[in-house]
Amino acid sequence: MNKELLEKCKKKLLEEKAKILERYFEKEETQQRLGEESKEPRDWEDIGQMTYTEELLDNLSQVEMATLKEIDYALEKIDKGVYGICENCGEEIPEPRLCAIPWTRYCAKCAEEVEREMGTYMPSYGVEGMYNPENIQVEREDIGEA
Repeated sequence: MNKELLEKCKKKLLEEKAKILERYFEKEETQQRLGEESKEPRDWEDIGQMTYTEELLDNLSQVEMATLKEIDYALEKIDKGVYGICENCGEEIPEPRLCAIPWTRYCAKCAEEVEREMGTYMPSYGVEGMYNPENIQVEREDIGEA
């Protein structure tokens, strides 16, 4: 991997890490404010909305914390000189994939295999022909032919 690409990926990793940490601190402030607001008597709708918001923030936080760990791991790999190598097949991960997901551990082919094994694989069916009017069939009994 050339030095220019390595620096570009490292910069993207550090930028994404900073964004996640900023959102995390904002989330903490929001949860603290919600906690203070929940001490005041509210109606059921307000309580439901606050509960929903707290759960949403927690779920986002879990995903972002996992991403943050992957970013730190990728930065470690840069320091050790093994960044950009697929952990499954040992091949170099193509530049477009690293630019899109700089914390990835696998090339696209191996990522698919790992996702299949973990049960998180979502196949792409493409969009060709999806919106073709010939493929749309409407069956309604209340409309007769004109």
